[in-house]
Amino acid sequence: MKLYTENMTNNKLAVEWLAKSYVDLLTKLNNEEISLKEFEIQYIESLKQAKEMEKEQKIMDYEMGYINGGNQKKITGEKYYNETYGGNK
Repeated sequence: MKLYTENMTNNKLAVEWLAKSYVDLLTKLNNEEISLKEFEIQYIESLKQAKEMEKEQKIMDYEMGYINGGNQKKITGEKYYNETYGGNK
């Protein structure tokens, strides 16, 4: 869960992080600091990163619920995510 802990400071949701990333990229594009192609490349990378952050949060939430007695299934957070959200789709 390294990606999550490095990028999700101040308990931001993945969607909040992505929105800030988008605004930052758009500002750079408007200021002509990056090209449209670079904007597209960086935004696609931001989307991938936000999806991974969301996955890690769901896994962490599941595991915390299990630890705290909220879940009856005895599976890992990773397995729960794969069964619920289809893995790497």
